[in-house]
Amino acid sequence: MSEATNNMPKTTRKKAGKVIPDYIIANCAKYSTKIFLTQPMGGDVVQDWTFAQFLSESKKMAAHIESLDLPVPSQIAIMSKNCAWWLMADLAIMMTGHVGVPIYPTLTAETTRYTLEHSEAKVLFVGKLDRGPWNEMKNGIPEGMKCISFPLCPDNLTYDKWDDCVKGEEIKVVKKRTEEEMATIIYTSGSTGM
Repeated sequence: MSEATNNMPKTTRKKAGKVIPDYIIANCAKYSTKIFLTQPMGGDVVQDWTFAQFLSESKKMAAHIESLDLPVPSQIAIMSKNCAWWLMADLAIMMTGHVGVPIYPTLTAETTRYTLEHSEAKVLFVGKLDRGPWNEMKNGIPEGMKCISFPLCPDNLTYDKWDDCVKGEEIKVVKKRTEEEMATIIYTSGSTGM
């Protein structure tokens, strides 16, 4: 324990060792059969995930990410509005020891390209996006970048499809993360200079 932590009053000393994936996995075990997510699919259709289904699908995507043999840690970007797959992709990234890079869903092509290149993202999840912003942002995706499309993606893309990527087995070993590791790189209008 550091000297600064050791000198903190006991009421403000935090419990060390647990990180976001630890809390999520524990809650998924505790509430396994309860509905965790409800995703509107269009019209009056919704899709539900229990805690157990959410964790299983996240672990299957983690296994797919692991199969890509990326150096750990690598940056993996998520370009989408909030949706169920965004959460599962983010957890899968964390469970494999990689770093998430959220891409704001209404950027210009220039800022999209800058963020993907500057972060050195190796993979991009493309998700739920409005037609207008997507028509702009897709022009900023570097040629040859490995992309995986979420359901509700705006086009019938030739990218790998989420549903195909999660047909396999779950990741065998979830990488243990520490409080000192980077989990996410967040770009703001100030950090891109755009």
